[in-house]
Amino acid sequence: MKPVVLAELAGSAGYGGGERYLELLFDRLNRSKFSPLLICPEPGPFVGRMKAKGIPTNVVRLTPLFNLVALIRLAYLLKRNDVTILQTHGARANVYGRLAAWLAGVPCVVSTVHNSIRDYDVNSIQRYVYSTILRVVLPLTDRVICVSEALRQDVIADCPGVAPKTTTVWNGIDPALFSCGGDRNKIRREWWAGSGPVILTVARLTEQKGHRFLIEALPALLTEWPSLVCLFVGEGECRESLRALAREKGVEQSCRFAGARNDVVDWYAAADVVVLPSLSEGFPFVVLEALAMSRPVVATHVGGVPEIIHDGSTGLLVPPRSSQALESAIRNVLRDPDWAARMAKVGQKEVFERFTVGKMVQGTVRIFEEAMPALRCSLDVAQGPVQKEAA
Repeated sequence: MKPVVLAELAGSAGYGGGERYLELLFDRLNRSKFSPLLICPEPGPFVGRMKAKGIPTNVVRLTPLFNLVALIRLAYLLKRNDVTILQTHGARANVYGRLAAWLAGVPCVVSTVHNSIRDYDVNSIQRYVYSTILRVVLPLTDRVICVSEALRQDVIADCPGVAPKTTTVWNGIDPALFSCGGDRNKIRREWWAGSGPVILTVARLTEQKGHRFLIEALPALLTEWPSLVCLFVGEGECRESLRALAREKGVEQSCRFAGARNDVVDWYAAADVVVLPSLSEGFPFVVLEALAMSRPVVATHVGGVPEIIHDGSTGLLVPPRSSQALESAIRNVLRDPDWAARMAKVGQKEVFERFTVGKMVQGTVRIFEEAMPALRCSLDVAQGPVQKEAA
């Protein structure tokens, strides 16, 4: 039977949570059932990464606000490739994708929400335009996937009519990738971390990720642990301003800005505590990965994070925008490493039971099947070790 053409319209060409989701999805789909096609809205590192994996990848430049020429180009690409299912990711892709699919006659459209539009880093006019257009083109969507229950509630609050079409499918990780434990000393040696405590944060260097509150928490922690090192993994427009803040706070010598990295397992292995001080989140892979590595996690109580972390049981939750709360939680973890390790172990068990890539892919394909019942008998996913474990 000829494979179903599944097109994925990415939210960006960077490498954030949405792109990580797509990479995992492409890795697990049965190619005898699905013929994948990736469409990125601009050039970027994700394009080369997916081409290297053998995924047919196209770039159609989608401007932040509506552009008729871009819409026509996207519709033509969908029509030319005889796309059966289009899955879109993020507000921009959801708007363009729904309209282009309608023009191209795509039978099935599934929109995916990775972050609340309330938290987008856009001005109020752009947010209003996107919200309005999303509501107008909602009838062109067969189903809506939200990566956390918190996001689903936000989506329904913004547009109550979408409730019957909306389902939560949590992000998931591959337990096999994080079961090896990593090399705890490799990163410590390479980045001069010594034998003192190591704090790790893995996130794009943007305002939304809240790194400045972590930097503001460091001076008090350094009074108790002078050899403490804080590792920042990620790139973004705030890199220089964060380095300037570290100099201003007198903690520059304790901060290491490592840029974007691929060897995340060794970075997690090096950490005594993983911190995610975000101002908003959907359902962060970094928390799942850190817990899968049995690392103690301190994260802000935002978005879908409380669906992963139960405060005091599988990790610690703190309010956003509070350097004092971050400092106190990190201090508690570092002062009692045995308690922190037990908490992390419980978190690891929770992730392996509930938040696997197998469950994520199976849940996503189930939505495709529900949106197109005629395909139910022909669609399935590869039954590798992860899928068997998740079932």
